[in-house]
Amino acid sequence: MTQKALIVRTGPDGHEGLKELNLELERGWRVVNVSPMGGAGVADDAPCHAALVVLEQRPDEGATVAVEAVERAESKAKSVVEEVMRDMGKVIEGNGADPPAESCS
Repeated sequence: MTQKALIVRTGPDGHEGLKELNLELERGWRVVNVSPMGGAGVADDAPCHAALVVLEQRPDEGATVAVEAVERAESKAKSVVEEVMRDMGKVIEGNGADPPAESCS
């Protein structure tokens, strides 16, 4: 198993490390442990909090995420092909270059 650690900090000025954490979670990493960290600081009576987040990715999980993405893409492509095939039965007259003939009524 592969592991990595990130520090996520939050305070009155916003977040640090949260984008990186969310990106890794989207890539298939999973949170194994979260530990609060002391000494994150206090600014203007507004506390700052920090945590050490340990992530883990098993060797097959990355492949699983990739396989799921390919399966979703294949499913979408299949529905597009089915839609095109349904429309194949419709008759379209002309060669596409000439304007449609006006009917006399």
